[in-house]
Amino acid sequence: MSHLSHTNKRIHSGFLLLGTCALLFSQAVLSDATLVYEQISGTQKAINSMQIKEGKIRFTPPNQDSNFSLYNSETSELTHIDVTQKKYLVMTEKDIEIQAAQAKKQMDMMRQRMMERMKDMPPEQKKQVEQMMSNHLAQVDAQKTQPKVEQKKTSQTETISGLQCTVHETYINGMKNSELCIAEPDDMKLSSEDAQALMAMQAFMKRMQKVAQSMMESSASNADIQGIPLHTKLFAPDGSVKLETRLSSISTNTLDSKTVTIPADFSQMKMPAMPGMK
Repeated sequence: MSHLSHTNKRIHSGFLLLGTCALLFSQAVLSDATLVYEQISGTQKAINSMQIKEGKIRFTPPNQDSNFSLYNSETSELTHIDVTQKKYLVMTEKDIEIQAAQAKKQMDMMRQRMMERMKDMPPEQKKQVEQMMSNHLAQVDAQKTQPKVEQKKTSQTETISGLQCTVHETYINGMKNSELCIAEPDDMKLSSEDAQALMAMQAFMKRMQKVAQSMMESSASNADIQGIPLHTKLFAPDGSVKLETRLSSISTNTLDSKTVTIPADFSQMKMPAMPGMK
């Protein structure tokens, strides 16, 4: 796999990790905090961790110690650190928007080239390609259709790691999509620094979700429930739970500043352009 493919994979993984971690901030965080949570998908279980210090949030992927990401609430930057190669990639919102624009332009170019090639295809092959393109365009059009999203607050409460939350349900086009057990922000015992980092990260995550959707030519809506989810269930179309996350522990021990600092001997990588883009 090319270096560019590895980098783009890290970018994609960063989106997914950022979205997952945003659901699991808790109210017991002081000036420094380490949060550990369990993620269950089918028979697979994974442990993720998140550490907060000095307005920065460090995310470590499931069951991994070598690579991690940092979100800086002061600069609104997301940095992916490759410990093995001693390299890091800094991504600003502008960088991510450029990546999205390049991805869309690349898709348009690929469609145009395919249309040109179809002119010289035998009739039978041309018909097959037209059908494939028609199916693809139909899927794109379906993704662009704005779904109906409904959110309901229930009377059900849970206690997660000693913290109380209220269950909210989200329905998309009448089908139950998720359950989120939400803790009220006013009940949080956050330091002002951690609270600001949290709010900045949540806002950043929501903006990046929109950019990611534009890369996939999708307009799918996301739940916008105010508060801090401590326990989340995502449902498959058949009603089964396809993904569950639950806050499992919180530590407020003081963290070393190195935890949220890029080592001095690491070198910075440039943001790559999409293949064929300048």
